[in-house]
Amino acid sequence: MLKEAETINHPYWPRNLSIPNYVENDRSMSEILIFLFSVSGILLLATWSLTGRKVSGNRLSGGRRLALCWFIVCGFIHGVIEGWFSLYYNIIPEDQSFLSQLWKEYSKGDSRYAIADNFTVSMETVTACLWGPFSIWIVVAFLSNHSYRFVLQLIVSLEMKNVD
Repeated sequence: MLKEAETINHPYWPRNLSIPNYVENDRSMSEILIFLFSVSGILLLATWSLTGRKVSGNRLSGGRRLALCWFIVCGFIHGVIEGWFSLYYNIIPEDQSFLSQLWKEYSKGDSRYAIADNFTVSMETVTACLWGPFSIWIVVAFLSNHSYRFVLQLIVSLEMKNVD
């Protein structure tokens, strides 16, 4: 049982979790989600438009274009959002920047992110450094009609399934 002098000023479980310097978000979850979905939507529209042009005399199918849209969004999530976590995990609880607030909100579902659990930091760093750039590379490979594009897609798809 907690003593009266001990106050918990965070929303994470377990309630007695020690999170020094925690500062509550000043943005609502809806603001964070609107921004996240807006950026994702813009990336989807831009990729859909970009993939609509002819590649080596052929047009990409609708299914292929959707897959490339998926990889662009994965590249954004892994490279930017998870990249932020892997770089700033030690200051996120006290930081009020937008991406730190996104991670504090996400941590409500998994408090390992709020306390910078070693395994979580390691896995997010690997994901950010590998799958973010590889996801973008897939899109570039398809738009450039490189011969390795399908192998790269297979590798990234199988590894993302195992990591995430």
